[in-house]
Amino acid sequence: MSRQIEQALLSLMPTYGSDLPPALVELAGSLLAQSRHRASTLKADEEIARQYACANIACERLKTSLDLPPIAPRPPIPPRIYNRLYAHLDAILPNASTTPRSSRVRIPSRRIRENADTTPIKSQARAVPSRGTPTKEMSLAKFRTPSRAASALKARRLDVQGSRHHRVHPWIQPVVRHMCAESDQKKLAPTIFAGIEYTLVPDGRPAEDAWLVDHVTDLVAAMYFFVMMRVRSITSVGAGINQESYVPLRKEILTLLAQAGQQVAVPAFEEQDAFWAGWRSIQSRDFDAAVAKVNEKNWLSGDWYDGIVDVLCSMDKVDVDMLELEQEEERQASLPTRRADAMLQEQNDYLSETRRADFAAWRDEMLDKIARAVPKESVVEIDA
Repeated sequence: MSRQIEQALLSLMPTYGSDLPPALVELAGSLLAQSRHRASTLKADEEIARQYACANIACERLKTSLDLPPIAPRPPIPPRIYNRLYAHLDAILPNASTTPRSSRVRIPSRRIRENADTTPIKSQARAVPSRGTPTKEMSLAKFRTPSRAASALKARRLDVQGSRHHRVHPWIQPVVRHMCAESDQKKLAPTIFAGIEYTLVPDGRPAEDAWLVDHVTDLVAAMYFFVMMRVRSITSVGAGINQESYVPLRKEILTLLAQAGQQVAVPAFEEQDAFWAGWRSIQSRDFDAAVAKVNEKNWLSGDWYDGIVDVLCSMDKVDVDMLELEQEEERQASLPTRRADAMLQEQNDYLSETRRADFAAWRDEMLDKIARAVPKESVVEIDA
């Protein structure tokens, strides 16, 4: 999660180097964790930009104190939805820098000023640094060997990070992206991942259902299935779940899942076993059981599932905009382009489309006038 936060911060500040201030990264991670608690129910399209919006808020709050470069937001969702999400999160997330302070300046009395000028200062008040209560690990660190102390601190740091972010399995997101890319549904990958994350870590905490511990792969396949069926029911009138549509889609999903397990590459910073923890190969009966489990637990009641309609509407709007852009580009490409310093100018281009059309109209008009001006040949009758 820290790496994803850093990538979001770097995308907000393209001119900044790779070494981000620790205070900025820590604030962005803290805002993200607080947002999952204070705004746990977001729409699917808003859930996609939650992390990006928290990073943007962190940059705005620390840009003065850290002297950050200009911030250039490029949100992963439409600007109208992102601006609404940013304003909502900025309003509910606490800002420590806005704590009011007393603006009253105390002026020493005349008597104190005179004594200060004539009497030497005997002692000065020193600020006593505050120290928190040391933890058990910090107290015992001095009595341990360096290697054991370092490993204990590293384990504690990882434990704190894990409890703060509650990350889902690292293979889930690339597997979902691979499946959506192979089925030409790339824009639905964030929605499917949001549904899986909503089920595995509701409200930022690990789910208490014991079935999810050993059936994460089954859950991924089932969530993919329900999203695809939801899309079909919206885009196709009368499309529902029946035996004829269920069996082919199940076969396709199992094939995509097995293909993703073989082709998804493990990142260089991840270990093979740690990356694929929780992955297993599933069969048709496992898929059927997962679909029944999702229906039984009512895991499709979140905003991420209800927001699929908004995601499809935004996709259609983007497709229409792209079509209009392509038509405009084709229209511009059909027009002749000339440079200002070219020898052939418009007034001298007699073979342009406009000149050809004008000539054709002039020719037809002149031929018509000639035909009307020339008298018809009179027929001479010859007596036999």
